[in-house]
Amino acid sequence: MGWLIAAGVLPSCVFAGWFILRRPLRLFFEDLHVDQAREAFRRRREHLEAAFVASLGRFDREEGARWEDAQWHDEILWARDRQTRRFLALVCVHFEPDLFEPPQARRHATAVFEFSKGRWRAEGKRLDQIFPDEAVGRNRRYEPVAVVHRNPRQLG
Repeated sequence: MGWLIAAGVLPSCVFAGWFILRRPLRLFFEDLHVDQAREAFRRRREHLEAAFVASLGRFDREEGARWEDAQWHDEILWARDRQTRRFLALVCVHFEPDLFEPPQARRHATAVFEFSKGRWRAEGKRLDQIFPDEAVGRNRRYEPVAVVHRNPRQLG
């Protein structure tokens, strides 16, 4: 009879332990790859920006040309998509005003790059008329990922 009780209690304890530790374990493993993903983005940024513009150009030639002439900012805002748990790089882009727009018109957008399955993807996802910090602050879908500067002497 004791083994019958143990057969019911043991799976229940394993399930309860998994339920309690699932989120902390997921966060731990996600954070292991953040530094590698950031470095990979920095190394391939120019290529990713070109792929982003090419992706936009496949759907709309005029939109691709507009993004080709845009000014890409150096700053990167790191975030995570709360739904897919994918790591994101958000980059601000400014556009020159069109001929018929007033000169003080400031047009901007945020280019969204996704890190999935160990690779950065540039699929032409963008947030028009939103700065990266606004995208994270306003949009509940994105959560900021803190930048941790590690001391190289502590690593090795």
